[in-house]
Amino acid sequence: MNHSVARKMRRPNFPRVGAVLGALALTAGLAATSACTSAGSSHADQPAREKPSILLVHGAFVDGSSWHDVAAKLQRDGYDVTVAAVPLRGLTYDSAYVKSLLDTMPRKTILVGHSYGGAVITNAATGSPKAAGLVYVAAFVPDEGEALGAIDQRYNGPASKIGVPREYPLPAGTQKSETEPGVELSVDPAKFHEYFAPDLPADKAAVLAAAQRPIAASAFAQASGVPAWKTLPTWDLITRDDKMIPPDGQRAMATRAHATITEVSASHAVTLSQPDEVTKVIETAANTVQP
Repeated sequence: MNHSVARKMRRPNFPRVGAVLGALALTAGLAATSACTSAGSSHADQPAREKPSILLVHGAFVDGSSWHDVAAKLQRDGYDVTVAAVPLRGLTYDSAYVKSLLDTMPRKTILVGHSYGGAVITNAATGSPKAAGLVYVAAFVPDEGEALGAIDQRYNGPASKIGVPREYPLPAGTQKSETEPGVELSVDPAKFHEYFAPDLPADKAAVLAAAQRPIAASAFAQASGVPAWKTLPTWDLITRDDKMIPPDGQRAMATRAHATITEVSASHAVTLSQPDEVTKVIETAANTVQP
């Protein structure tokens, strides 16, 4: 071979490996950036999920103010909240009243019932197209045909120990005669702190006892109707230190209703003593149901 010719032959001009890898990395990076931008634009274009409304239903011996802290937290988190002013004149009447309120709600609604309010939402939500789910808080969860008085006796509730009956005149048409007295129940103020709210300061419990709203005794005798929990998703916050509705009774009713159960160490006044825990359960339900 002619060496002079060999010296004149040049190696092919291949690009350097580093330069090739760099170009590939740049191309991949640009593609990934483009994909992320496209995905981000897609998410940004999607409307925010509409939150259901929340209807809070208080129980016996209190009023709507018992939901104050819970309602405030829900509103801060962007929920439309309504607090029912339950008449406490009987399960049938109260359920019809709350149902009429439910019918006016602007969208699908989570009903939340505390104590006696649990029995009210059990009946008020039945068959309603506005009802999206039920949340029970230290509550009665009756089945069809059950009376709350019988449930109280079954689980050794305190009604016979702490209830103070009082006769009052009823408006015309509500009983057989205008003069026949009705009977309503309140909690003995001397026992209110011990039974209803032992985890609240004594002075606050004393104010609650003085301001309590009595309930018609007939509310505990009337049979409950077809329960909404048979067709709606259900959650239940059970209060382990409850002396009004014993926790064993709460668990039995919640289990029967196939509820998603949360337990907390609290008294019957859990909406006042632990509003954060109550709010968590409500928002879990709200994030689960279809609005």
